[in-house]
Amino acid sequence: MRRALLPWLIALGISLAAGTGAVAALNVTVFGAGSFVRVYLDAVARGDVADALTIPGVRASASNTKASGADAPSVALLRDGTLTGLGDLRQTGDEERGGRHLVSYDWTTPHGSGSTTFQVERIGTRFGLFPEWGFRVSPMATVSLRVEHDPRFTVNGVDQVSGRAADAPLDYAVLVPGAYSFAHTSRYLTAEPDAVLADTVGQNLTATVNTQANSAFVATVSSHITDQLRKCATQTVLYPSGCSFGQAVDNRVSSTPKWSIVAQPQISIMPGADFGSWVIPATPGTAHLVVTVISLFDGTSSEFDQDVPFQLSGDITFGKNDAISVTLR
Repeated sequence: MRRALLPWLIALGISLAAGTGAVAALNVTVFGAGSFVRVYLDAVARGDVADALTIPGVRASASNTKASGADAPSVALLRDGTLTGLGDLRQTGDEERGGRHLVSYDWTTPHGSGSTTFQVERIGTRFGLFPEWGFRVSPMATVSLRVEHDPRFTVNGVDQVSGRAADAPLDYAVLVPGAYSFAHTSRYLTAEPDAVLADTVGQNLTATVNTQANSAFVATVSSHITDQLRKCATQTVLYPSGCSFGQAVDNRVSSTPKWSIVAQPQISIMPGADFGSWVIPATPGTAHLVVTVISLFDGTSSEFDQDVPFQLSGDITFGKNDAISVTLR
């Protein structure tokens, strides 16, 4: 805010030298409602959330958003780094209505351009000569954000963690105007960006971070399953323990069963029923069994040498540092 005060101090010196005419002119220019709004917008354009929050009337909820108690919007996104790309600021209006000023500015962002009108009111006098302003309605909006399947997300590239342990939406306060892009990028998960444009004071917006398994997740789990099936195939029994395949034989087995994997399951990974859980839906694969059997009816010997189709499914959990654990069903 010191940078914003410098031109005002210079103007004060000029006005004292020039007299009342200069004071009147400065009241509608340097010290006018439009200049007050410009100080706020310059802070937003710099990405300086901390500075913006010190400006009179800027608070975490606008008059028509959820304001207090358990329903108050989270302030977790009101931190430096979450703002990006506000530019081309141009004042287009300043209309006085009953002691209030409706100040309008055009602007651009990476996700679109627009115009915002701010309600400003006089809250005092500066230096005994000039009006002091504050926002009558806080320049905030609310984003109802649903973070699905994993609590981690990013806003404009800044890492965040959802305030809910489930994928129910949570309201977040954001500064207006601004473009906010919500996404997820981690070692094994991804979510396509969902961008919203907060262009109106007090508006309620919605966004979703639909986190899904990425190709690295599928490849890692596939490799894990390939290894597990290989170990299953080394078991010399008709029903390998902890494995997805097996074969019943009506006759008596007279040799050691020999398994091999003919076709690996081409798996996919889906979100589980519980928040933060992941599953492998039923996926076909094919094993092959060779074993000698003796007929219980006539005692003749024959060889069972056949493909054995099976369905593989499983549950996946994450451990420390995204370590993966797979349990086959």
